[in-house]
Amino acid sequence: MNLSGLFKVSLISSALVLAGCGGDINVNPTTNDNRVDNSVDNVTNPGTTPVEPDKEVQLECATYTLDGTEFKGEQDGKNCKYNQAFASDRKDINASFLIKALPDNGAHIFEGALFVGSDVDTSKGGSIDLDGPTLTIEAGATIAFTKADSFVRVARGANIHAVGEVDKPITFTSIFEIDEDDATTPAMQDWGGIQINGMATTVECSKTEAETGMCNIAAEGVVSYYGGNDDTDDSGTLKHVVVKYAGNGVEGDELNSITLNAVGSGTKIEYIHIHRGYDDGIELFGGQVNIKHVVVTETGDDGIDWDTGWKGNGQFILVQTLTQGNHGFETDGGKKDPTTADGSDRATSGSNPTIANATVVSNGINGPRGHGAGMEMKEWGKAQLHNMLFVSKGTEDGAACFDLFNKKDGSSAAGVHANAKAGEIKFHNSIFACAKNFEDINTPLEGDLASFDIAQWFTGGGNQLIGFANFENVLGADMASTNGTIKDKDGNNVAVESSKLSEDNSFFTDVTYIGALGEDETDTEWAKFVAESVKRTQ
Repeated sequence: MNLSGLFKVSLISSALVLAGCGGDINVNPTTNDNRVDNSVDNVTNPGTTPVEPDKEVQLECATYTLDGTEFKGEQDGKNCKYNQAFASDRKDINASFLIKALPDNGAHIFEGALFVGSDVDTSKGGSIDLDGPTLTIEAGATIAFTKADSFVRVARGANIHAVGEVDKPITFTSIFEIDEDDATTPAMQDWGGIQINGMATTVECSKTEAETGMCNIAAEGVVSYYGGNDDTDDSGTLKHVVVKYAGNGVEGDELNSITLNAVGSGTKIEYIHIHRGYDDGIELFGGQVNIKHVVVTETGDDGIDWDTGWKGNGQFILVQTLTQGNHGFETDGGKKDPTTADGSDRATSGSNPTIANATVVSNGINGPRGHGAGMEMKEWGKAQLHNMLFVSKGTEDGAACFDLFNKKDGSSAAGVHANAKAGEIKFHNSIFACAKNFEDINTPLEGDLASFDIAQWFTGGGNQLIGFANFENVLGADMASTNGTIKDKDGNNVAVESSKLSEDNSFFTDVTYIGALGEDETDTEWAKFVAESVKRTQ
């Protein structure tokens, strides 16, 4: 494995081995002899209390008190149900409460949306409660929604504390996955997803609006507001959280599985698995929140999408798009043009995150939302990309490893190509193992960009283009067949030295491999999390 300090590239084979192993545990039942001994008189002892038949276990359904009135979920067998008097899209819950894990795989079932904290538009005289309520969710809890437009929303100033464990994740899902009396198959768009509105900066607000507390950007879905001037804002923690069958809406007004609107760096987002979401797995609008240890499988649109000035960090990200198509990553700088030449009137500049150790595996098919692809960058975006591994067998337009976005009318292309030429978009120590490495430029670039050679640009950063044909054992849609071994055209193992980032940024963990997970990594929390994520897709 060690090649003079350089290590072979790996995908997720070690975790897949974990996912496939296990073993039956045989429990020998205890036999109780309940026959009556006729040699003893069968007389009731007057001092013994007769044993009553088993009673239904009483569940601790969530409860809170608001304006002197108590609201509580109702037990329904092994589940707790919450009507729209408890939570709905017309009610901001301004009281902290706890959702506990229920025994026997019970679930908390919501008939409406769950909005935590007051949504406020400060331009209309409202003020944000900086000490808003906290929704706490216990490890192992399952939360299900019954309606396609119902979702979880955490308002500015409010907080969510959802901390699970590898073997006890917190699960947000569709009613059809947990309703044993309904044979409907769960599917994307069964419910809305999770939306967190923060008070960090976004390019959509002016500097003056942010500094005076007048930054109010309307979120997608049911209208609510986000944005501010605190890039360290803390909206809580999502850890060991699974989101399935979420996403909803129409083009331009969509709910993602997880939406992070101007969320600050004080918020923790880690160990997240998103499966079969309708729109993006995680979409970030501005802010500086970091994301770490993320798995996105078979989502309808992009795995990770950022826009409007996101400047956080990301590491250990695995995106699998084998049946749905569209991008592993889609990135934008910002939607609003500055009114000054240098953009100094904006609350922040365009998006510019640092991402390390991501793997995107795609079949390059033409799915419901487009072709599968590695990454598309557009609208003046910037990024530093380290230890990335993109794998795709797609050969059609839209299925390439990488696209410096170029609309047919030529718009948007100049900005991202200029950023690439200046080194403000740059891959470091990364590998493209794709049948088509780069998307074609529809409209020729002009001026200083006319001679821009994208392949030469890419390989100048310690990166390698090796082609899909040289990647062993990526067989069709069988993700479990990958073992991560990459060979060049002569059959030699490809070795790329990974970037080390921790000295300059403590968020990052230094590793010796390219991609999301090391081939020999089997016993870490991340390897176990990936293994459990893969199990959920089978």
